Amino acid sequence: MIWFLLSLAAAISIAARDVSIKTYEDLAPPEIALLELFWAVPYFLLGFILVETPSLDQTFWWTFILSIPLNISAYVLYLYAIKLSPISLAVPFLAFTPAFMILTGFFILGETINIWGGVGISLIVLGGYVLHCKKKQANFFTPFSAFLHEKGSWFMLIVAILFAFAAVIGKKAILHSSPLFFSYTFFLVFNITVLAGLLLGGKKDWKKILRNTPRGIWLGSLLMMHISFHGLAIALSTAVYMVAVKRSSILFSVFLSWFILKETDIRYRGFGTVLMFVGMLFITILG
Repeated sequence: MIWFLLSLAAAISIAARDVSIKTYEDLAPPEIALLELFWAVPYFLLGFILVETPSLDQTFWWTFILSIPLNISAYVLYLYAIKLSPISLAVPFLAFTPAFMILTGFFILGETINIWGGVGISLIVLGGYVLHCKKKQANFFTPFSAFLHEKGSWFMLIVAILFAFAAVIGKKAILHSSPLFFSYTFFLVFNITVLAGLLLGGKKDWKKILRNTPRGIWLGSLLMMHISFHGLAIALSTAVYMVAVKRSSILFSVFLSWFILKETDIRYRGFGTVLMFVGMLFITILG
């Protein structure tokens, strides 16, 4: 039961972060990254110091290094997706991650699925269609056209592909270390790498960090909670069940986008999100 609560807490922290980013309309994605990653560094440094270092082999190091560029690309596109489109049209496309993981899991880990996995993929695709439906749409193909013109949805679909690779490679790294050690060590290196790129690039400065200290501490704390809850939950349970509960974040994000941000077309977007979430459950639990 503890793993379930931890997984749920991770999902809620993700949803809170998504909505918070959307409300910071005066900050561009690189500025959001600067604030969030800078203020999260002390948390991850503390975690790195406190967690026991396991025995590390060559497999851990190549998966660790390969995970850096994959997650940087996904992170940047994720921020732009949230900024460019309504949360209720962008975030649900993360449900495609387990669908793409069918391919990456097969080629990297030798994992396969059954018929329920196919049903899950169909539900996710159907949900993506329903997301872009409108009350007065011209014809059957209108949602497809809407999707093609929605940059946030496109970006999040690419993020789902990148996460499919990153999740499988990260899982391999965890198997050759430990959940919390990998989580804290990886994000400490990840944060410092991205921060160095932003600050050395000369486009951002320390004044932006200091002027937005409360926002930065809030985002950094949410990121740390997400990673910590994830690491603890996956250490206490079967990974597939933990990830299924954690991905309920797409439901929380869409609900909060309607409740706080007053996003429209919630009937279609809500139903489409539920379809995508159920499809994801079919893949992760039954497939």
